[in-house]
Amino acid sequence: MNVKHVIKLWILGFCGVATLAFTPVFEAAPALAHGERSQEPFLRMRTVNWYDTEWVGKSTAINDVTYLRGKFHLSEDWPRAVVKPHITFINVGSPSSVFVRLSSKVGGVPMFVAGPMEIGRDYEYEVTLKARLPGHHHIHPMFSVKEAGPIAGPGGWMDITGKHEDFRNPIKTLTGETFDSETMGGVTGVGWHFFWIAVGFFWVAWFMIRPMYLVRARVLAAYGDEILLDPIDRKMGIAVLIFTMVVVTGGYLAAESKHPITVPLQAGEAKVTPLPITPNPLAIDVAHAEYDVPGRALRMTLRVSNNGTEPTSIGEFTTAGIRFTNAVGAAKMDPNYPAELVALDGLTMDVNRPIEPGETVDIHVESKDVLWEVQRLVDILHDPDQRFAGLVLSWTESGERLINPVWAPVLPVFTRLAGGA
Repeated sequence: MNVKHVIKLWILGFCGVATLAFTPVFEAAPALAHGERSQEPFLRMRTVNWYDTEWVGKSTAINDVTYLRGKFHLSEDWPRAVVKPHITFINVGSPSSVFVRLSSKVGGVPMFVAGPMEIGRDYEYEVTLKARLPGHHHIHPMFSVKEAGPIAGPGGWMDITGKHEDFRNPIKTLTGETFDSETMGGVTGVGWHFFWIAVGFFWVAWFMIRPMYLVRARVLAAYGDEILLDPIDRKMGIAVLIFTMVVVTGGYLAAESKHPITVPLQAGEAKVTPLPITPNPLAIDVAHAEYDVPGRALRMTLRVSNNGTEPTSIGEFTTAGIRFTNAVGAAKMDPNYPAELVALDGLTMDVNRPIEPGETVDIHVESKDVLWEVQRLVDILHDPDQRFAGLVLSWTESGERLINPVWAPVLPVFTRLAGGA
């Protein structure tokens, strides 16, 4: 080994030690969310269109119960690249188990197991949560599809106050016993882990000393594996196999005698009924759609026909949990909806009057805000299938809300910004 190589190793070692020494000095900034923006835009825009999402109890004490509820529409423009929602489940996305999910229901049906849902229909969900870990947490509804994975909904902040040491989650069994599921079986679980770790260490150590790995590797490369297996190794392998089978069988019989009455994991299918289809006198078709890249704006030409008896005004366009509103939609906005997901005055139209009964009109709509960039929805322009989907919300003169799903191909355009060269 020459001097130059020694100096190089010394410098690398010094840098490594310095890195380890100074790493704790710098405070790492906490993550403000947990990756929903990393999901592809087509997955967030063209699968599940969330609306009326409500985080009940923005501040909850340890052991208190709160709810996450709302509605969603399964887009008619469901991507071909995503498995159809034949087996689905509603869950909650959170940074670790900050809440205990006591129950989840879709259309009032308990979701003990997964079940199919229909594309083009709307569903109402409610998830019951019990506060477990204190902190400021980002919580999402999650729509999981078998073989496609979870699809994140809009995220809202929920605070949990108190001390984790005070958390209790008592459960009453079918036989009348009550125990705390937070601590039940904890010692047993840890004990089994340490036991099998010890068995694994013993197994590795046995072959480390008969002889060491480097020697065995050289023998294996030169003569094959038969010369390495002597009768003692074979006997030890058989003994460990028998020992493992005896321990597993004994553990199973002991658990069966202690808990003779058990309920197996359910493998059925939930039968979920969608929300009833209500008459919608407003018909909306997308005649043209384009995304202005430098202007951060989605422009749509909507052909709107009012087949009802009341004047109707468009007030909101929502996609991927992002809401673009004008004055009409802002007046109907839930004040508790996360402000970072709302573009107030982000929806503009060239026809700002209500659509009269019997009238058909082409309306140029623009949803413009930096949220397109912040939420990484413009990445849809890099997809081979450049399409968008969302919901257009409008209100009649009497206050009835109408929801129209829209979808179409989107064409990227580049316009010169004001003052540009």
